[in-house]
Amino acid sequence: MKDQPTGEEWFRDVDWSRSRAFAVGLGGIYLNVAGREAKGIVPSTEAQALKGEIIAKLRALEDPESGAQAIRDVYDTKDIYRGPYADEGPDLIVGFARGYRVSWTSVTGAVAPCVFEDNVKSWSGDHCLNPPDVPGIFFCNRKIQADKVSIMDVGPTVLDLFGVPVPAQCDGRSLMPQPSAEGGNRI
Repeated sequence: MKDQPTGEEWFRDVDWSRSRAFAVGLGGIYLNVAGREAKGIVPSTEAQALKGEIIAKLRALEDPESGAQAIRDVYDTKDIYRGPYADEGPDLIVGFARGYRVSWTSVTGAVAPCVFEDNVKSWSGDHCLNPPDVPGIFFCNRKIQADKVSIMDVGPTVLDLFGVPVPAQCDGRSLMPQPSAEGGNRI
């Protein structure tokens, strides 16, 4: 970080010549890879090792006041995203422990003065959760064929209902039973 943060524009306070990674948004971490980022310094041959280093350090991060783990898990996006736009997202996704999240200012690229700070705003909902910790329930007024349902199945199911082919790169599957030989309206 440069000497005095101003927060006037995104990333203004970042010293890119020394920054191997940066965070923006709700838990996304991007490596400052040479040839990919405008001021990248990390050779692509070192990217995987840097990911491992960041993952290990974040998993070990404890709140100094409570001793609680702040991070539930960190996900390498190469393991969870696929498709034609996967490379446009962050390199890592942080799954925060309950009660922790990215700061309000760092969502837009500002550099907070401390690692932990108290939340002084009320939360009415959030997107900074560890996905496996978020329970869900599925309601449907149609017969489905599935023992387990994933949110990834919603898109393919809707496409199938309307007779639209599901793209090959689409995650999930249709939950609708296969149409009978007579066909018929699926809606």
